[in-house]
Amino acid sequence: MRGRSATSTAVAILLLALGLPALAQAPAPFDMTPERGNEQLPAPPPTAEPPPQQPATPAPTETPPAPPAPASATRFLIPFDTLELNGEEARQGVSLYLTPAQAASPAKLDLGYLNALVVSPEASQLRVDINGTTVLSSPIASSASTQDLSEAIPAGVLKPGANIVEFLATQRHRTDCSVASTYELWSRLDPARTAIRFDDPNAVRLTEVGELAATGVDADGRTTVHLLAPGLQDSPEARQAGLVLAQNLGKALHVPDLRIEIADTLPAATPPGHLNVVMAPAAQLPADAAALAGQGTGQPVASFEQGASANTLVLTGPDWKGVEAAAAEIGKADPDADPTMLPRRADLAYPILRLDNARRIVLGDVGVRTAEFNGRRYTTGFEFALPPDFYSNMFGQATLMLNAAYSSDVLPESQFNVYVNGQIASSTPVLRLGRGFSRDTPINIPMTNFRPGRNKVELEVLLQTEADKACPPGLTQMAPTRFVISANTRLQMPDFARIGAFPDLSAFAGTGAPYADEGSAQVYVGEGGPTLASAMTVVARAAVASGALMPLTMSASPTPDRDAIIVAPLAALPADLVRRSGVAGTVGSGGVGDDSLLDSFRQSSGNSANPFDGIKAWLADRLGLRPQNFWLVRADDGAFVPQSRDGVILSQVRQPEGGVWTYLTIPDETHFLDATRRLAETVNWRAISGRVSALGADDPAVVSITPNRVTLVQTQPPSLTNYRLIAANWLSSNILEFTLLLGAIAVLLTLATWGLLKTVGRKS
Repeated sequence: MRGRSATSTAVAILLLALGLPALAQAPAPFDMTPERGNEQLPAPPPTAEPPPQQPATPAPTETPPAPPAPASATRFLIPFDTLELNGEEARQGVSLYLTPAQAASPAKLDLGYLNALVVSPEASQLRVDINGTTVLSSPIASSASTQDLSEAIPAGVLKPGANIVEFLATQRHRTDCSVASTYELWSRLDPARTAIRFDDPNAVRLTEVGELAATGVDADGRTTVHLLAPGLQDSPEARQAGLVLAQNLGKALHVPDLRIEIADTLPAATPPGHLNVVMAPAAQLPADAAALAGQGTGQPVASFEQGASANTLVLTGPDWKGVEAAAAEIGKADPDADPTMLPRRADLAYPILRLDNARRIVLGDVGVRTAEFNGRRYTTGFEFALPPDFYSNMFGQATLMLNAAYSSDVLPESQFNVYVNGQIASSTPVLRLGRGFSRDTPINIPMTNFRPGRNKVELEVLLQTEADKACPPGLTQMAPTRFVISANTRLQMPDFARIGAFPDLSAFAGTGAPYADEGSAQVYVGEGGPTLASAMTVVARAAVASGALMPLTMSASPTPDRDAIIVAPLAALPADLVRRSGVAGTVGSGGVGDDSLLDSFRQSSGNSANPFDGIKAWLADRLGLRPQNFWLVRADDGAFVPQSRDGVILSQVRQPEGGVWTYLTIPDETHFLDATRRLAETVNWRAISGRVSALGADDPAVVSITPNRVTLVQTQPPSLTNYRLIAANWLSSNILEFTLLLGAIAVLLTLATWGLLKTVGRKS
């Protein structure tokens, strides 16, 4: 036993000897003294000494996930639900308004895109320029799935105010050299993945009314306003303030797709592209905005409430009139106030000139660049705006003075096409342009498709060569330059007639006519939140399109001798307002046996069972006219019969007493707001025309009815030149009257000649 005890003692001593170095190597406690310097720190609370059996290693901790990028630091760039760059050369610009804090913040550009399978990565390039500086450039090679690109934006590229962001694509086909194959080339940018990310998460917080344009758009290309307005539907004064607010927001935000949601509370978070607005008299301001109640009791106030949720604009005053005055201040903060140009908008990056009479437009001044091209189909375009009383759609021609050149291998079948508002207006063989060089070569463009408001002209060159017919390997990547177009090319607009023509919904949609130029027009809005929101949506959309405000005064009983806007479901309209609307009070079934829409369209288009109308239609087709142009007596416009309960209707009627009334209505009130928002989308809004434009939930496009009778209303001071142009356009629209006038002149000339001959010679 003594020997065993000695052995145990020796083992214990050995283990103790081995453990001492380990204890000596235990990590020392973390010391913050060097970083804290001489700071007097409070004494640490007494802690219990850890038991010696506990391991010296720290307790394991879970690694927290990386926090997501702050939403407030993001500015989405694409003001559309989708953006495609089509063809061999494509360019799309957007305007991005930045505050001084955003422009000063370090930022990066993110972009997500998908391209067609046939796009050749070796010869195709995607580029993003900001204010003329290339920030991102990459081969187009993402046909399998959406690819994300990211690049830091160099310091100094961004600036306060409007910034021009351009997406440019050069795309070539992998194997095909034909013109038809160029229509298969596309790159689709993802709006939710294309944005500028600021390092400063507070950079997108708005502090001044003048920064409203920096609200921007969301991942779907829209801008949403959450409107908290206690008592908004309780009085006509409150509703009128709401309509003034909607128009001024549309003008100040500079976005094409604005949605106004009347809310009961403010949302907890404000994502990109969203804005909170609190509007009420000072005594009714909610708690979130009560800090400005003191100022609002004495005067109108429009200010951002820094203590409330982010980007919350407060409009208040002593009463609703004061609130309306505060809302009107928003539009005055527009930084782009050049009266000769349309206000810049997020989706309109390039200058748009307003034309009031004859003018020469140099394409380089409206965004077109000099370009060299070695492909098959080159396109470019520009825009300009015409006044609301433009009246020369049947008479006159604009002239494009083309400066361009093409190579010697271009074949005779090559063409130069001009499109106006999506319709072909001119097609010219390229070889007509001269011996490979064109300087001030005139190309006439009929003004048939021009309209009041914004007009878009697109130029297209289709080039055919022998090399493309053979299409050897590598030609799509290595073809020499074939065509050059100069930015010095000009569009010469002639003098055009100016007189108001009603009904004309295209003038309302494009310029707000006839209400934008009036002292005050009547507005009737039915009961209910969706109806008021629909009214705010349509007046905001008109302000966005025209850049002008419509002075409106609420009226419970509009007088027919004055202009008016009426917004209400059909069932909620008084009988007299329905009778004057140009819309039937009942809905067609749209099923088998229901031809009400066909009858309505037939009446407006001039087709009937009369056999002589077939001759008119044949002549109209040969001369590029409409059957109505051959009417001697114009038929009355029948009432439009709605074809679905969920279809919104925009109708305009000139009342016998003289007022021009524009209706926004729908058979079923429950679909009113959604249908109005769909109509207000840019593509549908630009298709509005005629006396009735309707859009149902299942309709692929807006259905428009042309008026049979148009009333002309003088808008300009008396002028022989203007009268001559008006007469020329009117006679071009009324062929029979023109023919009768020529016949009458011929008879008078014959009689005058006969009378003159009677006085000369020897009388027998």
